[in-house]
Parts: sequence; structure tokens; C-alpha cells
Amino acid sequence: MTPSPAPWIVITGLDGSGKTTLLHALADRPDAFRFRLPHHRFVRDLLNLSGAGTPLGDVHTDRLLFATDARLTNCLIREWRQMHGLVLSQRGWMDNFIFGAVQGVSYEETDALLRPSELERPTAIIYLTADPQIAFSRIASDRHGDKYETLDFITEQHRETSRFYESVNAGREVMAPFAGIPALFIDTTTISQDTVLREAQGFLVRALPASMGAEKQPGGRSDR
Repeated sequence: MTPSPAPWIVITGLDGSGKTTLLHALADRPDAFRFRLPHHRFVRDLLNLSGAGTPLGDVHTDRLLFATDARLTNCLIREWRQMHGLVLSQRGWMDNFIFGAVQGVSYEETDALLRPSELERPTAIIYLTADPQIAFSRIASDRHGDKYETLDFITEQHRETSRFYESVNAGREVMAPFAGIPALFIDTTTISQDTVLREAQGFLVRALPASMGAEKQPGGRSDR
């Protein structure tokens, strides 16, 4: 018999909201595997060509790149869920909708291009957000930032992250691939990394399959 796929936890949200820190903390167990989306190097390299490296220069090419990466990475995620006890990612399919919306692309257009109903379904999703000014200040000095890491873009990303989360909860038809997935929304503006981790751990203890057991909860925490 084929074993059940490992839980897949997605950590998504604003640039500068603490996704990387939380991902590393939750992946602190021997059987965990972590990755980030977009996964393939070609995306970052070609985004610099698309629209001459501006976030609104060639939206169609940007969306094609992200959708192609997602659908190719989906095959790998399926394999990783059979090879590891826990899979965690920085960003997920919802980011195609959120970033697309910032660029003026409707949910329906993104759905038609990405076809998320055909892709692996996350077990749980954690959304991180923060005040845009504060989020931007956390990444402003990053020399390796991409073309989307500007204050203007992050301000819109903040609005669209909340709108996506609310749209899923409202049961919009186009959001059907995300319906019923346990989700947590955390504003990290004024709380510490330890507090974010505790909230995320508590949520995952409730959201993940009971077969994981108390000793296997992400972040090395036992609920005993």
C-alpha cells in the first residue's frame, strides 16, 4: 500500500513579515523537509528580464513564469511528501493569486492559468502580515531582494494578502481549491518571533493529523 502523504505546511504572507524565520523554526526536526516557491532558478533569472526588471513592466510574462514553476514543482512536492515526515514551504499556490492581484490580474485569470485544483493540496496554511512600513524596513537593506521588494508593492501586497484570506473564508467559488484548509493569520508588527512561533505551533498541534503524535510536532514542541 502507498503510504499517506506527509503533511504539507505552507507559510505565506508579506515580504518582511518573518516567513523565513518561522519556516526554519518549524522545520527543526529530523524528518522535516523545507523549500521555497518559486523553486526553480530560472524564475528569478528571467524575472530580471521580464519588463526590464520592473514589477509592473511585463505582467503576463511574470504570471507565466510563476505558473510554470508551480506546476513543475508540484511533481517534486508529491515526491517529497512520500519521502519525508513533514514538508514545509515558504509561499504556496495562493501567492500566485496575491501577487497577480497586485499586478492587476483577477483571481479568475490566475485560476485559469495555474489550475490549482490539479495541484497538491496543503494540509495547513499560515499567513504572516505586518504593517507595510515596518515590513519594508526589515528587508530594505537586503542586497539580494527581488523586483517586488519595494514599499509600494508591499503596501499593495498587504492589502491583497488580507483580501485573499477573506475571500477564501467567504467561500468565493474561485477559491474552492483552498476551501476547508486550516489556516492561521498572524500580524507580526508588534509581536516577537517567539510569540509568532508559539502561536504557529499551537495552531499546528490542532490542525495536523493526530498520527503525527505529540513528539513530532513542528519546532520540537510536545503538547504534553
